[in-house]
Amino acid sequence: MSQPHYDVIIVGLGPWGSSAAWQLAERGKSVLGIDKFVPPHMHGSHGGATRLARQSSSAGAQYTAFTKRTFELWDKLSAAAGATLLNRSGSLFVGEPGSMWFDKTIGSLTSSDFEYEVLEADAARARFPQVRMSDNEVGVWEPNGTVALVHPAIKALQSEARRHGAIFRTGENVLGWDESGSGIVVETDQDSYTADKIIVTVGARANNLMQLDLPYKVDRQVLANFSQPGAPMPAIYFAKPPGSPEAPSYGCSEPNGDWKFSVPGKGNWIDPEDLSQDLRPGDLERIQEVLHDRLPHIDPSPLSTTVCMWSEVEDGHWVIGEHPQSSNVILGTGDMGRGFRYAPAVGEMLADYAEGVSRPDASLFLPSRFATARA
Repeated sequence: MSQPHYDVIIVGLGPWGSSAAWQLAERGKSVLGIDKFVPPHMHGSHGGATRLARQSSSAGAQYTAFTKRTFELWDKLSAAAGATLLNRSGSLFVGEPGSMWFDKTIGSLTSSDFEYEVLEADAARARFPQVRMSDNEVGVWEPNGTVALVHPAIKALQSEARRHGAIFRTGENVLGWDESGSGIVVETDQDSYTADKIIVTVGARANNLMQLDLPYKVDRQVLANFSQPGAPMPAIYFAKPPGSPEAPSYGCSEPNGDWKFSVPGKGNWIDPEDLSQDLRPGDLERIQEVLHDRLPHIDPSPLSTTVCMWSEVEDGHWVIGEHPQSSNVILGTGDMGRGFRYAPAVGEMLADYAEGVSRPDASLFLPSRFATARA
C-alpha cells in the first residue's frame, strides 16, 4: 500500500521538531514526523527532567523578542494541553562584573522590559542564605525565571500536533533523502515517504545525516542530582570569573524535590553517536567541587546522573532556515545549550520557513552564513 504524500515531513521529534509539527498541524498542514528514538529520550540534548528557562540571555539582546514570543507560546501550549509545562521558580544569576556571561546577561535585561533586581553581595546573601558568593559578586534576581519540565513539555507538543492531525512514526531510522520533481523523498529502514518540504531537527546529528559540514562541535554535558534539604530553591547560575570563556554552572529544583547541578566545560567534544550514560573519571568530582563551594548545605553524594550533549556553533548562534542548496529543505540545529526554552519560538520559525514565510527577524540564524556542503 502506497504512502500518502505530505505537506511536510519532520525528521527528529525532540523539542524543536515536535514544536514545528504542532505549529504546522495547527495551520492545517499534513505532517509526518519521524524519529530514530522515542522522545522524550536520553540520546540527545533534552535528557533529564528539567531545563532552565530564564528571561535574560547570555547570547545577547537580539534574543529578547524571541524570548517574549517563546513564553507566549509556552503559555498557549500549557492552556491547550491543560498541563503545567514551566515552573515559575524565579532565577538568580551570581557573578562578578567583567565576567563575559554576567555582563551579557545584564546587557540583555537592561535593554528589555523584563523584571529584574540587582542585589549587592550582602543583600543577595541575606535573601538567599544558602548561596555562597564573594564580596566582589552581585546577584541578579529574575522573579519570572522558570524551569521547563522536559517530559510534560515534549508530550504536550506532540499531543497537540496529533490533535491537529500530525502523524508520528518513532523507532524508525531515516537513512537518507532525495529531491525529485514531486518534492522530497525520505527513505527509512521501514518505508519510503514523500512530501513537498522536509524539516530536519536531529540536533547534533545534523551533519552526519545531511552530509553537511556546519561549523559546530558537540559537547558532552553531565548533570547530577542531589538531595535538597528544606524548601526548593530557585534556579541558580554561577558565572565564571572575568577572563574565563566557560559557561556558568547552574542548578534547579527537580519535580521530585532533588537539586540538579551541572558544571559545563569547554572541549569535551564527542561524536553524537558515541553519547552514553557512562560516567568518566572526574565527571562527578568536577560538579561536587563547585557544589560544595557554592551551595555547601547540599549533601554532595549524588542520587542520579544524566549525560546529555549540546551543539556549539562557532559564532554562538543557532542554525535555522533553508538549506543553502534547496528551499525545500529546512534545517534546525546548533541548540547552543539554550534550545529547549526557545522550542516554541524555534518551531514557529521552522514552520514559517516551510510555508515560505519570510523571517527577516531571524536572518542571524540562516544556514547560508556558512559554506555547508561537503566536498
